[in-house]
Amino acid sequence: MKNLTLLIVLLISINCSAIIKRTPLPPEFYTCWKSAHEENDEKANTQVFRPCTNEFRPSMFRLSIEFFKDGKCKYLHAGPTDNHYFVEGKWTYNSKTKIVTVFDDKKKREYKFKVIEAKGDILKISAWL
Repeated sequence: MKNLTLLIVLLISINCSAIIKRTPLPPEFYTCWKSAHEENDEKANTQVFRPCTNEFRPSMFRLSIEFFKDGKCKYLHAGPTDNHYFVEGKWTYNSKTKIVTVFDDKKKREYKFKVIEAKGDILKISAWL
């Protein structure tokens, strides 16, 4: 009986440690990102985002999106009269496909993209899916 209990505890701890080690996104991902469209690579079909605290050249509109660890987010929306305002939403991440999906408060999909790189001061994604 002791051996069975020990085996169960061992299996649970191995399973838990595998989950802990497989962190899907680095801590730097959970911040505010702003489109750095000057750095996009059209040939590679990728888009670049930098932290919102970076200095950016003037632009008509730069998408800004902030991700929180609890699955919530907020993103800058361009309204019909070109007014800009933040919308609160939710996001999901599929660690197998590396795809992030952002939903508005009515559960309508707003953005979907594959994370190519997320480290330090760069978030590189595939073009919108």
